[in-house]
Amino acid sequence: MNTTNTEGPTGTILTRTISVNITGSLANFAMAGPLGAVWKPVEGKQTKVFGCLGDNIDAQLATNQLRTALIHEVNVLEHKSTFPVALGVKINCLPSHEITDLGQAYAYTILPLSQLATPHNIYKCDVSAENSQNWRNEYPRWNSTNLEKEGVMELANCPYVFVSQEHPIIALLRSNSSLIGCNIDEQPKIDNEWFKVTRQVLSACCQTLRTKVLNKIASNDLNTFQIQLERLGAEGWDDMNDSHAPIHDFVANPLVSPEENEKIKRNHVERFLATPFSYMARIQLKYEVQSPN
Repeated sequence: MNTTNTEGPTGTILTRTISVNITGSLANFAMAGPLGAVWKPVEGKQTKVFGCLGDNIDAQLATNQLRTALIHEVNVLEHKSTFPVALGVKINCLPSHEITDLGQAYAYTILPLSQLATPHNIYKCDVSAENSQNWRNEYPRWNSTNLEKEGVMELANCPYVFVSQEHPIIALLRSNSSLIGCNIDEQPKIDNEWFKVTRQVLSACCQTLRTKVLNKIASNDLNTFQIQLERLGAEGWDDMNDSHAPIHDFVANPLVSPEENEKIKRNHVERFLATPFSYMARIQLKYEVQSPN
């Protein structure tokens, strides 16, 4: 992994190249189910991979910084696949724009036994979108997945919670006093920080923010970044009905019995499923992070 940092108009722009290596057999990936063929930073190392605050900064601050990152551009610099089957690549922080005949969508696809040495752009966004910049400036700690948790203090078995005055739903309530039937700024604050809000109002406000604001904002939580491979044109990793399966290339030996041929054929398929293959890639990400509050 290498990195460069520059200062942008609203935050720090970083360029990181990550080295991806996904290795395993088709049989092992099939047994792993939804967790198979995944690459992601080791748990607890996300801020070291994507952050820019250094090793001596509070871990929570570094984590918050990555929650509303804005990915500018992603390029596959080079890759190599020893898999004899076609693959689709899903990157959870990126939209999937490459579509198969079955309607499956991926960030990009990989041909069997292929190698790419020329950089290939797979994503680029409009970084000048005003709504996105405003949200990241005003609410750098919040994204679509953590609205109900970040800056919210739970009380067991209570119909209400305490919400930080910095939480984006407070601004929503401030401009829509009819939602709670009163002016939020006239309500008492606990420790000069926390507003008492019913769970129903919290849920309604968070849903409103998601549908009216966050669905139109291209922010990404790099703490959850992961890359996953899927097998194209097959029902699963161990599917033998796919046109790339070795059974289509198997030629029976006319000098042995049908029983012996069936045994050879079975061993042939078992070796195919048990053989470890690998996908290696260098993927460059250019993204912007805000200074944490």
